[in-house]
Amino acid sequence: MPTIPDTEKGCLTPQQELAVDLLATGKTITEAANSIGVSRQTVSEWRNQNPVFEAALNERREELWSGMSDRLRALLPKALSVLEQAIDRGDIRATTVVLRAAGLHGLSAPEGPVTVEDAETGLREREARRRNRALFASLG
Repeated sequence: MPTIPDTEKGCLTPQQELAVDLLATGKTITEAANSIGVSRQTVSEWRNQNPVFEAALNERREELWSGMSDRLRALLPKALSVLEQAIDRGDIRATTVVLRAAGLHGLSAPEGPVTVEDAETGLREREARRRNRALFASLG
């Protein structure tokens, strides 16, 4: 199946939208490419060189993270009751599990640009760093 070209700045093709969903839910670039019928290189280029795609992917990841965080917070009263009972019985391992699950033991939210403008700026900065490395390598 041929790749549907990007239509206009700020819009994703249906293939790209599906790739965003697949990547955001944990599929690899290869798995996403196979699922939508394009090459791995195509999805990789979307991911690394298309600011609209990058911003959409990061926004989707943030949406998923927020939803999962809400669900986790909803479980806290039950988990705290179980934790309290476990502590009363002397089981300290439960403490660490709940602290980690609640984000109080080293977990952090995903990072990355969620606007096209920020993603474009990031792309320009990465390209400038690559050019600088190439320039310095050619001088050395």
